[in-house]
Parts: sequence; structure tokens; C-alpha cells
Amino acid sequence: MTEKSSMEQHLDAAMYGTPKIKPDEQRHYLGTFRERVSLAMTIAEVVDHQNLAAFITEITAHPDYQVILNGHIDQSDLGPYLKVASQHNVAFTIRQDNIYGIADSDLGLVVAAATAINQSPIALAKKYPDEVAPVPHPTKKSGWLGHFLNH
Repeated sequence: MTEKSSMEQHLDAAMYGTPKIKPDEQRHYLGTFRERVSLAMTIAEVVDHQNLAAFITEITAHPDYQVILNGHIDQSDLGPYLKVASQHNVAFTIRQDNIYGIADSDLGLVVAAATAINQSPIALAKKYPDEVAPVPHPTKKSGWLGHFLNH
């Protein structure tokens, strides 16, 4: 493929905007790169306020990092995280663009550094297994026998 002239690049940037590096990765991590992420919480984990202790542990350990929140989460669920971030003087951003997911498995909160830190693991359940609230597994009732066994 031939390289575009500077005029063609300028016109493309004017028509389509500046090209992004790794747009899918930035979309997944709420506008930042994976290499900068210290902690990632799904929407389901953010909504469960029992996970607030792990979040507090993370921002206490890294007060110079930034918290990025998915703005598609209900304000009543984001409130405790915003309050804690403010109390610890941690910068935060709320991203509400339509490109960010709304499913429970999509990311709802990211704690990220300004530069690459390449930390692993970043998932809440793997990074803080003792502080994460256990996910309840619903019991399945199977017919009349299950009805009697579950009482």
C-alpha cells in the first residue's frame, strides 16, 4: 500500500477525525489503554457496594492514579465511589459516550495511571479475592422434590 501524501492525511483527519491507536482497547477500558490500568471493575461489581472496600484499598495505594467511571451506571450506584474518590483527593472522570457498554459484564470503573504500568492482574475478583463479595449462585428447584428439599 502506498503512503498518503500529507495533504491526503490532512483531509482525512479533517473529515474523519484524528485516527485513534487501538480504538477497541480504548473503548473497552473506558478511554484508556490496558497498560495503564491498575484495577478494572465490571458494571455488576460497581453496583454491588460490598466491593467498595477493594476500591478504597486500590486508591489508597495509588492516590496519583485517576478513576474513570462509566456514566451509563445509575447515579445512585456511582455516588459512593465518587464520594470516596473525593475524600481521598483522587481525580475522576465520568465517560458517557455511547461507545461504552451497558451490560453487567462491561467495565464500569477503571483505576488508571497516566503512563504505562503493565500491572497484572487488574480484574477485581483476581486482584482482591478476599475483599470481593461472593456472587450468589441461585439454587435450582426441580419439580416437587426440589420444592420439599429447599424448605
